[in-house]
Amino acid sequence: MSRFREYPVAVVGDIKDMFLCIKIRDEDQHALRFLWKGRDGQPVQKYAMTSLIFGANCSPFVAQYINQSKNASRFRDKMPTAVHAINTSQYMDDYIDSLQDPGSAKKMVQEVSYIHQQGGFHMRNWMSNAPEVLEDVPKEDLSGNAEKNMVSNSPERTLGLLWYPVSDELAFDLSLKRIPADILNFTRIPTKREVLRIVMSIFDIHGYLGPVTIKGKILIQQTWKLNIKWDDEINDDLFCYFREWMEQLKKIDNLRIPRWYFATSNRLEQNTATTASDYESLAASTNATTIPQDASPITEDMSASETGLELHVFCDASPHAYAAVAYWRKRCDDGKVVVSFISSKSRVTPPSKSTTIPRLELQGALLGCRLADGIKKEHRLQPTATFYWTDSTTVLHWIRNESRSYKTFIANRLGEIDELSKISEWNYVSSELNVADLITKNIADCELSRDCVWFTGPLFLRDERALWPRDPVKEVKISDDILEKVNLLHEMNKENHLPVPDPQRFSSWLRLLRATATVLLFIEKCKKNKLTIVTDELMQKAEKLLIRHAQEQSFQEEINLLKQDKPLRADSRLRSLTPYLDNDGLLRVGGRIDAAKAVSDEVKNPAILDGRHETARLIVKHYHVRAAHSCNELVVNELRQKYWLLRLRPTVRTVASQCNVCRIRKAMPNPPRLGDLPEARLTHHQRPFTICGLDLFGPIEITAGRQKLQRYGVLFTCLSVRAVHIELVASLTADALIMALRRMAARRGWPKSIYSDNGTNMRGADSELVKAFRELDQDAVAMQAVNKGVDWHFIPPVSPHMGGAWERLIRSVKTALKAVLKERSPKEEVLTTLMAEVENMVNSRPLTHVSVDPHSQEALTPNHFLIGSPSNLPLPGVFNDGDLYLRKQWRTAQRLADLFWNRWVKEVLPTLIPRQKWHRESVPIQVGDVVVVVDPASPRNHWRKGVIENVYPGKDGRVRVVDVRTSSGVMKRPVTRVAVLLGNECRKADTRGEDVNDGHQ
Repeated sequence: MSRFREYPVAVVGDIKDMFLCIKIRDEDQHALRFLWKGRDGQPVQKYAMTSLIFGANCSPFVAQYINQSKNASRFRDKMPTAVHAINTSQYMDDYIDSLQDPGSAKKMVQEVSYIHQQGGFHMRNWMSNAPEVLEDVPKEDLSGNAEKNMVSNSPERTLGLLWYPVSDELAFDLSLKRIPADILNFTRIPTKREVLRIVMSIFDIHGYLGPVTIKGKILIQQTWKLNIKWDDEINDDLFCYFREWMEQLKKIDNLRIPRWYFATSNRLEQNTATTASDYESLAASTNATTIPQDASPITEDMSASETGLELHVFCDASPHAYAAVAYWRKRCDDGKVVVSFISSKSRVTPPSKSTTIPRLELQGALLGCRLADGIKKEHRLQPTATFYWTDSTTVLHWIRNESRSYKTFIANRLGEIDELSKISEWNYVSSELNVADLITKNIADCELSRDCVWFTGPLFLRDERALWPRDPVKEVKISDDILEKVNLLHEMNKENHLPVPDPQRFSSWLRLLRATATVLLFIEKCKKNKLTIVTDELMQKAEKLLIRHAQEQSFQEEINLLKQDKPLRADSRLRSLTPYLDNDGLLRVGGRIDAAKAVSDEVKNPAILDGRHETARLIVKHYHVRAAHSCNELVVNELRQKYWLLRLRPTVRTVASQCNVCRIRKAMPNPPRLGDLPEARLTHHQRPFTICGLDLFGPIEITAGRQKLQRYGVLFTCLSVRAVHIELVASLTADALIMALRRMAARRGWPKSIYSDNGTNMRGADSELVKAFRELDQDAVAMQAVNKGVDWHFIPPVSPHMGGAWERLIRSVKTALKAVLKERSPKEEVLTTLMAEVENMVNSRPLTHVSVDPHSQEALTPNHFLIGSPSNLPLPGVFNDGDLYLRKQWRTAQRLADLFWNRWVKEVLPTLIPRQKWHRESVPIQVGDVVVVVDPASPRNHWRKGVIENVYPGKDGRVRVVDVRTSSGVMKRPVTRVAVLLGNECRKADTRGEDVNDGHQ
């Protein structure tokens, strides 16, 4: 589209049924098979497509490959201009181009049609703004709006824009008719989804409508800041903003601009000079004052010729957006100055709080450099001079300051600006004359028209350079103490005479390569060469220099012998490789495959490197990262194509083992062997609930009149006999939990110890339960328990396995409750009754294996210890009047309890002996180990990294809980939630050495 606007004669056309013109080979047609079922009763038939189809991922590429590489390339010698046009001015089946005169255009149409015809492609729908171009085109191949010697002004679609051939103008299809009428007439407030649909329907990749489209982007950003959902209506403030924006869209629906850059149709191009009154009128139109007078002239040479083509780029930024806009400036032969709009780019301001206005102005300057670079690369027209304009004196100070002691954000952007522009090309323009302000200042009454300053450019560009705005930025003297110091890159000595950066100071091969190339660029500049940026040639030269440096450090003796034409020693590591020195002084493999054809020299004679050298390891790391940290064999195969590394596979394994990304991706917790059961789980011959665990579940919805309320369940479980007691609370407050504890103690007795989860982390809890538990005053609950002589213990955060005794029973209660409740909302009295029944069901479960032998005793249950039987049934046996005596009653109950406890010791206790998991010993975590905190709810690359600050060994000496110091503070975690990245085990693996294999394999 940019090249379409370069010259006065425009030509468009397209290929008829491009995909269907390309036939598929018989052996490949089965990849496009499909089944077809005809009428009822007919069998299903198999078919295969013989031509390319729409919808296949490969179709666009195959079509382009056949059209350009296979067909057009055959005529490169006979018709080079047409072949070049097909390769650069044809997008899929659409050909769109501009030429200097009708004769050239006519010849181009004939040659392009001929080349396509030889490949079986039929060019049609030809259209041009010059009727004589279409004289020799058959009528059936003309566009529907064209006939011989006559062209209608109906619009033609050219890659998203509308083109009117007779007036030679471009227009925009805003698709306003597709917007619902109630939204277009503002009788209904649109949703966020509908606003986005309208914003994204505007096709404006060149930024012609930048002052208007940026407002749509800002509107979408505001919906995100306000957390508006996709199907929620925007608020009143945004709706007012939306109405103003839609009114602007309606006004530009019929906007047309000249297609040709240098068409002299607008009124401003009739003036070759601008007076002060013109500047004042322009300033008044943009709410500005006048041009500053107390300034120094621009640094560009005023005596330079102004007859060439100039590129002017304006940059600006504001709290809402930053942008850049570019113009051509050309002085014609008749002395008139033509200024034409090229393109613009704009970005909304990121929501980061640290983004200041000077930094945004620097972002705008960088955006302008990138815009100018793209314009120069894509146009056949090349400017003789480039001018960058900004109204930020801070940015000009940064760019012109030769002492670069800036922070990373500023330094990186200044570095790219230096690569894309020259310091002398940057100039100052006041805000009132900066055209980019139309985008960034978010002007509500900005109206785009054919003759507005946005499309015609600022008025001062039509003046002589002496009348252009002057630069107020004075020369800044920088003291020596803030100048950057020059670092000695390498120490010169006899053994190492190549002045390259030290590879050990770099963590990336590409960074080392670019640093070396930058040094070479500095050398070229000192030699007064014309190089201004790092080129591919410098990168290749830097790579050879670094490889030579590594080879001289690793194979100095072999290189000296080869230079003297002496044989290598018998014990040399390179003896079997038949090494030789090439013209660049690189040590390469001689090998036995020199006769292989169509194979590059790098593959036949790769450069030799020692896998233990730091340069070789950086290269291996580069290929490892490029292979997306995948399998080592892929890295080995890629390295073989260019390098011959001694100890290749051990080196690749070592680099992969030291890769932090791979360590984080493969890191897994290594818990110690499963610990012994605590004493609380093994106490016997004591009243149930003497030592118990506590957990909560819910919320459960109940019905109270016409309201729906929530209740929470508080579960107490005896850690010895695994009996449960359930209480209901109306809310998770300290008072409600204390009341539940008192009710439980009144019926079961006060416990000696209570164990519970850490309040901030409850596994499997509902989000509402977590939120309510965080607001619970745990200290008040614990203090009330202390008053009754109860010790309250909290397990570490995120360690549900330490509370498995009650976590498993929560699941049993929920299972039974679902079976009884069936997802209904009962009344509170019904729920209380159901909870009592669920409690009895859970307490009736057997603690040991249930035998099917009729002579065996019944299985022991928690109810045996609570009510003396497995359920509410009467006790079996024969009773007499003697059982009525009170003295004998308590003896009977005590005897029954003793019998139950004896059975518990013999039958239940042995089942707790084996360890169910974590059978093996592991290397204990130590203070100072680098770890990641495992969070199953988030992806691995979001896991927090930290350092072990403290460890808490258990009674058996094994560490199971640690303190991890992270960037957000110190957190206590179990070792099952901590994965070691660099500890004793990793350090041992790093220092084992590489003695697996010697040689290339």
